Amino acid sequence: MRKGPILLVDDEPVVLQVHSAAVKHFGFEAIIAENAEQAVSYARSYRPAMIISDVQMPGDGGFDFVANLERSGLKTMPVVFLTGYNDIDIVRGGLRAGGDDFIIKGGSIERLRHRISFWMAGGFSELPVDVRRRALVEANAEIGDAIENVEQHLEISQSTLQQIKDRMHTEMNDLPSSYGKRLVERICFLGRLSKVTLEESRGFGDLVRFPDYILKVNQSLDYPWSKEIWPLLKRFDDWSCDTRFVLAGVEPLKQFFEYDWYTEGLE
Repeated sequence: MRKGPILLVDDEPVVLQVHSAAVKHFGFEAIIAENAEQAVSYARSYRPAMIISDVQMPGDGGFDFVANLERSGLKTMPVVFLTGYNDIDIVRGGLRAGGDDFIIKGGSIERLRHRISFWMAGGFSELPVDVRRRALVEANAEIGDAIENVEQHLEISQSTLQQIKDRMHTEMNDLPSSYGKRLVERICFLGRLSKVTLEESRGFGDLVRFPDYILKVNQSLDYPWSKEIWPLLKRFDDWSCDTRFVLAGVEPLKQFFEYDWYTEGLE
């Protein structure tokens, strides 16, 4: 569970009041900022665990605000963009700025609750850097504004989720029941799960939901060590640079001492 308040940024007082009440109802402290300048100051002072920001605001908008956080080294938390515009340009601009998630205004408060719960308790600190880049490439590849209902594309695909589950379950079945008790095995597992998820993802929506797929598949497999994956997710970008993580991802899972990168030079 991430610790700290949730910073809400919006120029509409009514929206701030509603979302502040929701955040408090969910058991978290809410900090309110009415513009981007104030939000940067609060981010520096309070170091929030999560930020939910409107996109369209007078003066600097949400994208400028988050880009400013990135430049200042203050972007250490997940940022969810809240917008009334259900179009692809919001995704493009949000990903470029450093945003991690999107909520379209007008939906139920339950969706807000779900995204707060995911980012505060799921383990990921943000959308992984490489996945963000891939998602932006896919979003930029969409022609003009051909995609009208972006929110629909950001929904979890049950068929994609099932494909990832099936592939990982098949590979894990070929391993001894003791697999995963060691940290190096969990690193290999996460590397392979990440690679499979990228292979099964179709378009920018699946890539934005990459953290959701990783968490859901890990939870569904429900191994004794599944909860021990959480610390790895928290520092996902660091672990994804680990040679064991990268090389284990390119082929079906095996016991770590059977990998070429492990045995090379030991003969």
